[in-house]
Amino acid sequence: PPPPPPPSTMPLQMPPNNTNTNAAITLEEKSKRWAKLQSKRYSHRKRFSNLNSSSSNNNYTPQVQKDSLPAEHIRKILQDHGDMTSKRYQADKRIYLGALKYAPHSIFKLLENMPMPWETYREVPILYHITGAISFVNQVPKVIEPIYIAQWGAAWSMMRREKRDRKHFKRMRFPPFDDEEPPLDYADHLL
Repeated sequence: PPPPPPPSTMPLQMPPNNTNTNAAITLEEKSKRWAKLQSKRYSHRKRFSNLNSSSSNNNYTPQVQKDSLPAEHIRKILQDHGDMTSKRYQADKRIYLGALKYAPHSIFKLLENMPMPWETYREVPILYHITGAISFVNQVPKVIEPIYIAQWGAAWSMMRREKRDRKHFKRMRFPPFDDEEPPLDYADHLL
């Protein structure tokens, strides 16, 4: 919505004695009406409704919010679309190329919701295209800052102790992949 107009630069003239309260009431009424309009306009209900363009009076037809599917559904899509050389997926190649534009945001959401060192795993809701072309983690992580800082402090001291004692810590050998070793499969290791 456009911003409200700037206040007028004309000097205000004071009305006679009793009309000042009437002007204040109308201003209050205007502000209440504006607030009511804005709350209707940006309410949660409108997010799941669309404008029915076929009707003449432009009524809103509500859409039901879709239930989330089980994780096996996206696993099956990714497993089926692993090899795109088949003729079956010839039409999907254009969709995959279009989805590349959103790949950085998808990776950002993945890194943003990565499990912390004190978590063994984290289940998050996923928003994905039906062809499996692109998927996003559909969650914004929220933390309580003092607890978060304390958890990171404890994790840092544990990792430091682990590195010093070298029980489970092993130096990495380079190159990490030999020529005979196949690259890791996305579907097997991330899902």
